[in-house]
Amino acid sequence: MFDYHVHPGYSIDAEGSVEDFCHSALERGLKEIAFTTHLDTDTSTDDCFVVVQGERVETLSGGWLEDYEMTIRAAEDKYRELGLKVLLGVEVDYIPNVESILPEQFYSTDFDIVLGSAHLVDHIAISAGDRAREAFRRYTIEELGERYYGLLLDAIETGLFDIMSHLDLYRRFGQVFYGEKIREIWRSYLDDLVMSMRRNNVGFEINTSPLRRGQDEPMPEENIVRALKESGVTTATVGSDAHSPDHVGVGIEKAIQILKRVGFSSVTTFDRRISSTHDI
Repeated sequence: MFDYHVHPGYSIDAEGSVEDFCHSALERGLKEIAFTTHLDTDTSTDDCFVVVQGERVETLSGGWLEDYEMTIRAAEDKYRELGLKVLLGVEVDYIPNVESILPEQFYSTDFDIVLGSAHLVDHIAISAGDRAREAFRRYTIEELGERYYGLLLDAIETGLFDIMSHLDLYRRFGQVFYGEKIREIWRSYLDDLVMSMRRNNVGFEINTSPLRRGQDEPMPEENIVRALKESGVTTATVGSDAHSPDHVGVGIEKAIQILKRVGFSSVTTFDRRISSTHDI
């Protein structure tokens, strides 16, 4: 099994050392784990920090990436002999023109995988309950879809990303606010999304974090996964979006089952941003 979305204690909303996460991965029988610390980019928020050796450091300063890379590569060397492949990744929160504000160190870091995501709509985090409600009060469901998928499409076109994370993130809190209609807004954007993903060789993940939050579907939900597969998107990873060692690997088996059910015969893995497929 593989877990390609894991946040160690570098992320300000996570806890646990890289070692803790690796131990948990081994205990749960994982073969590969990708550390994907948040690289938040919208400096109008309070989120643009990582924690390095107990100190908060601005993400866009870039200096922290050297420490991060060294730590993950040391874990890679140590745990390879124990049967666990450890990957260096990052999750970049997309905002317009993000390419021009990412630090130079981002471009020189030898990542294995780069995740792209859109957590913010007009500078408001729709992934955080208190802030999400502020955003939802501003927009009709159609306006939310237009803004959110506009961001995803722009992100894909940058060419920065290997995988787009949690494609229907708005559903986390939006389903309560808007009702069941929130589960349909992706349909208007599917064709453009597929065309852009295929043109730029960008895949998607099945993110299992909703399953530990009491929701019945991962992100994206199975209908979206099926539609992407039927439209020719063949690159798919699986990730728990773990923010503590206890979360590592949770729901991954269900994600694999969904991939199989909609017609995938393999899952995609990465090494120095080169993709491979593994039968499932």
